[in-house]
Amino acid sequence: MITTLDHLKDGDIATIHDILGGHGIRHRLNHLGIHPRDQVEVIRSGYLGGPMLIKVHDIQVGIGQGMAKKIEVEVVP
Repeated sequence: MITTLDHLKDGDIATIHDILGGHGIRHRLNHLGIHPRDQVEVIRSGYLGGPMLIKVHDIQVGIGQGMAKKIEVEVVP
């Protein structure tokens, strides 16, 4: 099932399918170590509009809800 990162809950694990958006967001996520085909785990979902805390490559990274909405993921069962 493909969805966006902002729809995942704490503890969910997913594989990044695609990054929607232009060069700026792709460049920013690239510098954070977030790329298509990477596996991410949601540490804190950022409910109530706060930033999300995710784990990618064994590093915790905080991203805003707007950026999370542009990351398409496939949930790992």
